[in-house]
Amino acid sequence: MIPVITLAPELAQAGNDGAERKVADEISEACRHTGFFVVRGHGIAPEVFDDAYDASLRFFGRPLEAKREFPMRTSTARGDNDYSPYGYSALLSENAFAYTGKQGMPSDYVEKFSAGRLILDDDEDLPFPADEEGARLRAALKRYFAACESVSGRIAELLALTLDLPRDFFATRTDTSNDSLRSHLYPGVAPEFLNDQGMGEHTDGTLITLLTQDGPGLQLRDLSGRWLDVEVPERDSFIVNIGDLMARWSNDEYVSTPHRVRLADRRRQSIVFFKLANDDTVIECFPKFTADRPAKYEPIRYEDFSLQKMNLLFGRESAQ
Repeated sequence: MIPVITLAPELAQAGNDGAERKVADEISEACRHTGFFVVRGHGIAPEVFDDAYDASLRFFGRPLEAKREFPMRTSTARGDNDYSPYGYSALLSENAFAYTGKQGMPSDYVEKFSAGRLILDDDEDLPFPADEEGARLRAALKRYFAACESVSGRIAELLALTLDLPRDFFATRTDTSNDSLRSHLYPGVAPEFLNDQGMGEHTDGTLITLLTQDGPGLQLRDLSGRWLDVEVPERDSFIVNIGDLMARWSNDEYVSTPHRVRLADRRRQSIVFFKLANDDTVIECFPKFTADRPAKYEPIRYEDFSLQKMNLLFGRESAQ
């Protein structure tokens, strides 16, 4: 059973140290045992979710050639090893297994439209359609992105509290992070498909991941190795998991849980937000988790960690 955590009472009593600590400890307990939890009562208006889902579905409903006019960028002017997630990815164009270093595995049956932090700036030239529907998609994803920044920031603050760190520990290490958002459309399984792999097994290279969905398909692998369905009926509840960054910081006390998506008998949408770290942030095991056992990981700058992951995902060579 995935824990369900309500932020609303705690948010309303921000000055109440007892209430705040209780919610923080609930999050910490979930991170230790499942690495996943559901957040409700977050204060984000339902129309933020509705607009993002509806606008995304309209885009995905365009002809394939029209969608391919907005291909996802995997590099920017900063260099070929940069990862800037903006634009469209077609079915079978990505392979989540590659993100974990597994080569030769099947690709994923999922379409994606991606956006990053630059979506918050209306003057940025980004790969959105120039028509009214494109403007609506950009505005909806901008609102959704901003909402996720707020919720992930609050969760990170609560994690700092339960870890006995300064309240702004994660905030000061993520304030310029290249966070990303990916809107997904999974088809219903079809006879011509080679398998039912919506997204291959992987862990996230994040601090925190926020996911919403409108149907079944997401599965997590528990500590015993069983695959469990993650079923949350309402699409305005966040399914939260911690990623490899938090696992490294906690010396694996907090678990970055493998997960995957299996295709269902109908179409499924999801929107995923990845909270990352500033490029110059050093990810190093906290002393409280190395007092009685050695650190499993060497310190690493987030930029180096991220490029390793992205180069695997997109099959690029690392710069020497």
